[in-house]
Amino acid sequence: MAFTAFAFLIFVGLVVIAYYITPAKYRWIVLLAASYGYYLQASAKSFVFILLTTAVTFYGALYIDKENKAQKAYLAENRDTLSRDEKKAYKEEVTKRKKRILILVLVIDFGILILLKYFRYYLDVLGIGLFKGDILIPLGISFYTFQSTGYLIDVYRSKYEADRHLAKFALFVSFFPQIVQGPIARHDQLAAQLYEGHKFRYENIAHGAQLILWGFFKKLVIADRISMLVGEVFVDWDQYTGWPVVLGMLCYSIQLYMDFSGGIDIARGVAQLMGIDMARNFRRPYLADNLTEFWHRWHISLSFWTRDYIFFSVAMSKPIGNLGRKCRKIFGDRIGKMIPVFIGNYLVFLCIGMWQGGELHNVCYGLYNATVICLSNILEPYFVKWHKALHINREGRAWHAFAVVRTYFIVSFGRLFSNGESMRASLHMMKSLFIPYTGGFMTAYKGFELSKYAYIVLAVSIAVVVIVSLKQEKIYNAKMSQKGSGGIIEMAGDDEGSGTDAEMREYIDGKPMLIRWGLYLALFLAVLILGVYGPGYDASVFIYREF
Repeated sequence: MAFTAFAFLIFVGLVVIAYYITPAKYRWIVLLAASYGYYLQASAKSFVFILLTTAVTFYGALYIDKENKAQKAYLAENRDTLSRDEKKAYKEEVTKRKKRILILVLVIDFGILILLKYFRYYLDVLGIGLFKGDILIPLGISFYTFQSTGYLIDVYRSKYEADRHLAKFALFVSFFPQIVQGPIARHDQLAAQLYEGHKFRYENIAHGAQLILWGFFKKLVIADRISMLVGEVFVDWDQYTGWPVVLGMLCYSIQLYMDFSGGIDIARGVAQLMGIDMARNFRRPYLADNLTEFWHRWHISLSFWTRDYIFFSVAMSKPIGNLGRKCRKIFGDRIGKMIPVFIGNYLVFLCIGMWQGGELHNVCYGLYNATVICLSNILEPYFVKWHKALHINREGRAWHAFAVVRTYFIVSFGRLFSNGESMRASLHMMKSLFIPYTGGFMTAYKGFELSKYAYIVLAVSIAVVVIVSLKQEKIYNAKMSQKGSGGIIEMAGDDEGSGTDAEMREYIDGKPMLIRWGLYLALFLAVLILGVYGPGYDASVFIYREF
């Protein structure tokens, strides 16, 4: 049941009605039943895997939390009788017990993910035909695995207590709007919202419906239309060179953003209908002026998951710290201090690359991003000198516009790795960028199978998204400036895509009713009339559906 299917809208409508007519303290049961029902109809054969991840993580966290509480109570009770060395020895023993359980649960959770998503591929590469037929990858396995293990690590770090209700925790793991493509939620940000019964509010229904409609617009009108051009270039990758490859490369970035962010908008809108505020996963990433900032704006929940649970764990570990001190003696303070950061970055982007898949070209996608970021950090002092020598104002609008366009090309070039069907195809397309196309304009134009009408629709629709994004960015920057100058606006959580980040729907709320409803009607008609439907169309194919 795809997000863009009519059946899904009926399903959501029934769930919302059931949610609000059920007594508040039992509304979480409606959500759990809906979530498991949705998962079963989509991935019944793999249902056991999400149950296993849920149970193992739940009981592992309970054990770790029990150790945390016992340690706290024991140290408080004996704080005057234990020596410093005795306290240290006791803490180390408790940490060892906690770590054993943590590692065991992580091995089970990620073991399931690796076995189902990657193991078959690597066995085939090694020529070991252990499996026959296709292995069914559970719906959203990467999302619920990362979400569950993030919770477990937070409990291990004593960030909060373990959830003590198995069925409620099962809802946190399986909440149906986010199971398809995220965002990856934090337990302390989402769980309480799921467990409490929210009162009916018109604003939630209105804002949720607006988000859903906006997601439909991005997915059906833009992503699925431009996919015909992108598919032609990337499927017949050995047939094109020069400008068609450049065009396909740049358009794929548009397709991916509209597809993924559109799906997230629908997911967040569905949750909003029931008063549940899920974290934003994008903050206008194509307005970033460097690759680091881009990753702070793109797939925010994954970027911050890898930061908190991989980067900090590695870069701040004792062995890497010792390595950094040795490197400072060899390479100097500036480069030496960067070494731990570089190691952490490479591991983070290796994870992000393999999130796309275990193939070599996906691994290279992650390494490409890490290398660009590390090189930019190394070369930053030279960039500053060059800009001064050339009298370039790095704070000016012209430079910012150039930097945004440059970053878009850097991002798009890297995606030749992630969207190529193989490493050979990716490298061939990269080489083809610099070989003039000799097939003639009309040959490529006809191959794209897009009419003049389709190009006009794309141009206007993309322009609408750009205008909305620029307005959002302006409002967001104004709020951040007010915060920085001692303003009273609360911006908690904005670094991770949640909180009160400005949205066009909030801006529209302040407009007269006639203007508001005129915009809603125009957007609805655009989706209804201009959306890509018809024979051969499969709305279920969200790019991130089985991640």
